[in-house]
Amino acid sequence: MCRIAAYYGPPRSARELIFGGGHSLASQSWAPSELLHGTVNVDGWGLAWHDADGPGRLTRMAPIWHDPDLPALLGRLRSGAMIAALRNGTPGLPVDASGVAPYVRDGWAFCLNGFVPGFRLRHMRGLRAQLSDASYASLTGVSDTETLFLLILERMAAGAEPVGAMVAIGELVRDRLAPGEDAPLTMALGSADGLWFLNSSAGGPVNSLYLGVDVEPLGAGVTLASERLSADGWEPVPPHHAVSVTDAGWSITAT
Repeated sequence: MCRIAAYYGPPRSARELIFGGGHSLASQSWAPSELLHGTVNVDGWGLAWHDADGPGRLTRMAPIWHDPDLPALLGRLRSGAMIAALRNGTPGLPVDASGVAPYVRDGWAFCLNGFVPGFRLRHMRGLRAQLSDASYASLTGVSDTETLFLLILERMAAGAEPVGAMVAIGELVRDRLAPGEDAPLTMALGSADGLWFLNSSAGGPVNSLYLGVDVEPLGAGVTLASERLSADGWEPVPPHHAVSVTDAGWSITAT
């Protein structure tokens, strides 16, 4: 199971988001406390951000502690809209660069904390058959995360709002599962204009997710994280709820 941290607010350094706090996202690569599946998150990491030049993306296959120069590098990268993720590879999917989130396309960033069980064997062909030719041709790997992202983008292109598009694709996955199967589906979308999370699952437990307003380590704006990055000020996001964060404020709503 992956770990996610996302921020929207006044520009801050990516180092604060990833390495800041008493229980930083980086430390969750080797010492997570609320995983539903797996024990560590060492199969790569990624960061997506938005600034005046548009969206950016940085991903690596190595564990996040592999590069000692990384904290200094990320200290020079500032943004008011960021999503960072640590990867815990899903059994049955290759651990390669094409599977490292966040993905970035058409001004949007996306990552998934969860998985579609038996994706490559039983669901990849059926789900990808629903993509347009152009979206299918743009696929870079065989991950469930990238597939869900493109399906969500197509729903939004057809007029759906971000949360509605994620809910619809979650239901599409649920309809394909066998009785008793579980698909944890905590999904995160980001753009230059906000963050949208769906904290849900199809048939089983829901991943932990917390929202903090003006909390450490960022100290301003809104932060969402799979696990609290610091001791105080975090609100749990209930199962089967969505979070929207924009310039107009933030909200948590049932789905």
